[in-house]
Amino acid sequence: MDHVTSINDIRTAIRELRVRETEARKDGREAEADEIAGRIRDYQQELSERP
Repeated sequence: MDHVTSINDIRTAIRELRVRETEARKDGREAEADEIAGRIRDYQQELSERP
């Protein structure tokens, strides 16, 4: 059974991930920040595919 994530949950995740990405960049953890940025893009792509 697939779990359907609500649009609101995706938007909340994006906001939280942006904070984590910013902190990682401030701390010089570029690889981690890049990975988080990729996850954000994945969520944004998912949102764009929603009706």
